[in-house]
Amino acid sequence: MARIGNYSTDTSVENTDKLLGSNAGGATRNFRVADITRFIKETNAAGASGQLVYSFESNEVQKSAGSFVGTFSTGTQFSKLTSIKVSKFPNGSSQPVAEFLATLVDKNIIMNDILNINNFGTYAVSAVTQDSNATDYYDIALTPVSSNGSLVDEQFYSIILYAGAASGDKTFKHTQSAESNTWTINHGLNKKPSVTVTTAATEAVVIGEVTYTNNNTLVVSFEAAFNGIAYLN
Repeated sequence: MARIGNYSTDTSVENTDKLLGSNAGGATRNFRVADITRFIKETNAAGASGQLVYSFESNEVQKSAGSFVGTFSTGTQFSKLTSIKVSKFPNGSSQPVAEFLATLVDKNIIMNDILNINNFGTYAVSAVTQDSNATDYYDIALTPVSSNGSLVDEQFYSIILYAGAASGDKTFKHTQSAESNTWTINHGLNKKPSVTVTTAATEAVVIGEVTYTNNNTLVVSFEAAFNGIAYLN
């Protein structure tokens, strides 16, 4: 074998390129760039601040370290998630992150497929609670804000703090398509916003009774059923 310094330099790196090295057992192996890249994504080996990576396991009974589970199956849309159970050990890590998980309360997070960033959900976190029966796991209560796509069994997903709007006060527009005298609004603004309601027919302002469930959900009650738009700020 020639000296490494005698080989020409290839500045065009591709996923199919191979690197020569030793595996954990000391055997010489080729390692594809694509496989190395995936390993870094699945374990956050690059050390991206505030990023947790978990594999989704659709069978809650078989949960393991580095995974998240819930009472839902593969194919569940991100918009349907209202809670997940996560390990205090992110995938590929022996360091517990319980204290960091506790800081997610009253904040927004984004969860996305590490191989397809367009497969995601953004949520407001209302509570993080340790599982009393499986103390290595924590239940995260979620209010869906926006999403696209659905979960795939044994796929890896990153969870990152999500700031939302970059500047200015946060607002939310709720469209009530079905006539109702009770509107439940999941806004994810992490505050108790003011509410202005207009009818769909005439855009007249209607006064209702606002009940704040928490900082991310509220209910507006009216004397009669109608449809329209609620503006929150």
